[in-house]
Amino acid sequence: MNEGLLKCTCAAVLATLLGWGLYVGRSVLVPIAFGIIATYVVFGLANLLCRIPYVGKRLRAGLRYTIAATLMLFTVYLSVDLLLSDKDRLMAVAPKYEATLLVLLTKFAALLHIETEASWTAIRRDLLASVDVQAIITTMLSSVSSLLAAIIVVLLYATFFLIEHAKYRRKLVNFAEGSTRIVSVIDEINSKIGVYLAMKALLGAILGIVSWICMRFIGLEFAELWAVLIGLLNFIPYAGSWISVAVPTLLAALQFGQLSEAIVLFMLLTTANFVVGHLLDPWLMGGSLNLSPAVILISLAVWSSIWGIAGAFLAVPITVGLIIAFSAFESTRRFAALLTNDG
Repeated sequence: MNEGLLKCTCAAVLATLLGWGLYVGRSVLVPIAFGIIATYVVFGLANLLCRIPYVGKRLRAGLRYTIAATLMLFTVYLSVDLLLSDKDRLMAVAPKYEATLLVLLTKFAALLHIETEASWTAIRRDLLASVDVQAIITTMLSSVSSLLAAIIVVLLYATFFLIEHAKYRRKLVNFAEGSTRIVSVIDEINSKIGVYLAMKALLGAILGIVSWICMRFIGLEFAELWAVLIGLLNFIPYAGSWISVAVPTLLAALQFGQLSEAIVLFMLLTTANFVVGHLLDPWLMGGSLNLSPAVILISLAVWSSIWGIAGAFLAVPITVGLIIAFSAFESTRRFAALLTNDG
């Protein structure tokens, strides 16, 4: 058998088994992965605090880590508190949103001159049967308890990782038998992923605040909750921006029962996402990840299919780690070149 074909076959079998193992063990692996990501965010924020003019250099490492961890815990607490406090209100407005949806559909039918057609009644009935706003909101809120349990587990993992990170590094150095290449690869992965996640957290906070101002200007209900969710969606490439614009726009249409406010909010949120995603993000990140847009979309699709929504959040950090690891060794460097933007 051709040696190249044999290698490709073995690689395909190994990738299939690895993907199957990741999918089967997702209930255990996802919280661990998020715990590692939370640890990276803390270290990345601590490094950003060190860059503050005049003050950053004077802050000791322990104080910077404490401030970064406190900021992350406050963000988690704020998100959970908003979700719990708005849960009953969301259930209360669901029937109103559903009634408004029916009115908007009727207006749309009148615009197309099909409101008098015999088929319109059947179309409206079937559409409302498949799009039950109250059922959708109820399903989303019913998973709050499991979400809270997952957050607690992730925070516990992150706490232990933060406490023992120095020990883990020493163990990895001993495991590599002092190999400088492996140690440098680990340090580069930690540095790039930490900076990326910290910058994304900073940009998410900026986008969330700007989006909150836009939604408050329009008078959208639950603006604080949607602002927090928009900040979190900033971690999902491309799709996160689309969702953070589409969902508030749809909710504005359902709340006000007309399109004027929804269109204004759409324009405001689109402008905010454009400024953050196409101006601030390249300026702060500087293209340091060197990822091809096609690779980002493919990794998003692959990891989302394996780990669901969690995979969408973790797709870019995992891909960056793989590229750095591949580029460190001659036998896998060609795969790293395929994944990068400049080859």
